[in-house]
Amino acid sequence: MTRNAKRDADDGVLSCSFGRPGADRRVGTSRRWRWVAGLGVLLLGLAGCDSSVPTGQGSSAPSLSAPAQSTRGSAEQQALAAYEGMWQAYAAAGLTADPDEPDLARYASGQALTTLRDGLAQYREDDQFLKGDLVTHPQVTDASPDPDPTSVTVTDCLDDTKFLVYKRSGELVDDAPGGRRYTKATVTNLGAEGWKVTSFGVQAVNTC
Repeated sequence: MTRNAKRDADDGVLSCSFGRPGADRRVGTSRRWRWVAGLGVLLLGLAGCDSSVPTGQGSSAPSLSAPAQSTRGSAEQQALAAYEGMWQAYAAAGLTADPDEPDLARYASGQALTTLRDGLAQYREDDQFLKGDLVTHPQVTDASPDPDPTSVTVTDCLDDTKFLVYKRSGELVDDAPGGRRYTKATVTNLGAEGWKVTSFGVQAVNTC
């Protein structure tokens, strides 16, 4: 198979199942995304509330919406931190293809954690590792229920252009560039375990 044909086959995979909105963070090939196939995207809902302040008084009455906004804002920040933490942990684990990297379980759980670990285990079996920059642009696009979310949807335009797979010899496995990929994650409040990414999906190059 030619390099271009191989890249087209890999990049055509649609994987559907992943701190500040709009932040650009660096946390770290076509082969690199083989581990994201077969997951389903979860969609969440959104609601809101408001209140008015009496006029003609010397001091303003407290707004009833303030606690809700504060609770929601805290949930969103923790969800974004978990999402970015997951990719930072994955990039660190990729340097040695270590599926037992402790920080993976710190930021991911359930299907998301299984996907990451399975991918790293396959790289280790193939005597390969990951190295380079994995650039994130996450933002919260949904959260539920209001006013105290337990589940947050994070969308991203994940850029893996320079996040490459290498042989142990240091030679590139495949030098075909990646690119910008539309990504969606569900981040869930797991109680005592905190906020963790529970599912995610990464689409083909040039989808964002």
